[in-house]
Amino acid sequence: MRKSMKSQSAGFTLIETLIAMAILFIGVLGLIQLQMASSLGNVTARNLTTGTNLARNKLESFRLVRAYYIPTIGATEIVVPDLVDPDSGNDLGDWANPDHQDGASIDENGNPGGIFTRAWNVVDDTPDPDIKTVRVRITWAMKDQTRNVDLEMQVSRKNLDYYQ
Repeated sequence: MRKSMKSQSAGFTLIETLIAMAILFIGVLGLIQLQMASSLGNVTARNLTTGTNLARNKLESFRLVRAYYIPTIGATEIVVPDLVDPDSGNDLGDWANPDHQDGASIDENGNPGGIFTRAWNVVDDTPDPDIKTVRVRITWAMKDQTRNVDLEMQVSRKNLDYYQ
């Protein structure tokens, strides 16, 4: 009797091995999906950080202006006449017709040839006289969706038309 019990518990059956492999396979698939989601999250975070930095760089360029008027920069910039949004009374949120935008898509350094587009709207005397409000939008496409970052600042310079 002892001999038959010993031989029955000596190894794994084919069914036990197949079940163990199925459980292992399901676990590995879960890890693969987790890795793919993590990679997509990293790309999203990188693009969001890059978009924020591009918007901050543009806002900082306005903050550094020390002249009464800055002309638009030739062919690299498209200028659309100032349009007023009927809902807000200004065009800060009018991204279908921005006041200014870079002439081409830009990369993470602001050079032509990337996935980002940059546009900005400037409004005088908002929220108070002698204050200009500038809103910058960075847009990019990711997985058939358009993503964007908006940053806004107000600059007060009495009797200084720093940007038109």
